[in-house]
Amino acid sequence: MSIVFGGMAASLDGFIASESGDLSWLNNSMGKNEDYGFESTERRTGAYIMGANTFREVSKMGGGSKVPTYVVTHDQTLATKGRTELFSGDLRELVTRIKESIPQDKDICLFGGGGLVTEFVELGLIDELGLSIIPVVLGGGVPFFGRVSQWTTLELLECRHYPSGIVLLNYRLENKGKAPDGG
Repeated sequence: MSIVFGGMAASLDGFIASESGDLSWLNNSMGKNEDYGFESTERRTGAYIMGANTFREVSKMGGGSKVPTYVVTHDQTLATKGRTELFSGDLRELVTRIKESIPQDKDICLFGGGGLVTEFVELGLIDELGLSIIPVVLGGGVPFFGRVSQWTTLELLECRHYPSGIVLLNYRLENKGKAPDGG
């Protein structure tokens, strides 16, 4: 079983949302009849872990999943439905609990946002990282990653490009190295 960070998209300059939070740049870039791996991700996923902001955005679009979804948030008043559960606490405990509750042949899919992904990388909880690069330069906004304490090397597993110009990259996280400041 892997923890897969799937479905995250970033502008070419590394932002997941504009400074105003507008995501139209993402939707406007997507081509008709281009799946970007959504179907295969859904088939292999036994549970989703999402940040609260990503959950709010997915909810606005009417998104919902048949698989359990855990929303990492301190806002226990966040409205949920179906198989969605709010979580605040130790992420290692959450991952252990999910692994024990889903079939062994299924993955846990971490789906946004940047701060949550950074925390999972820092804790060594991600096995694979998927990123769709969107052909737009935003010039600022919410960064894909926050500050990390150590370098993490990646092994490229897959690189796919689409007629829309979107490039899908899938990596395996290998190990941590030197601190970013060279220490």
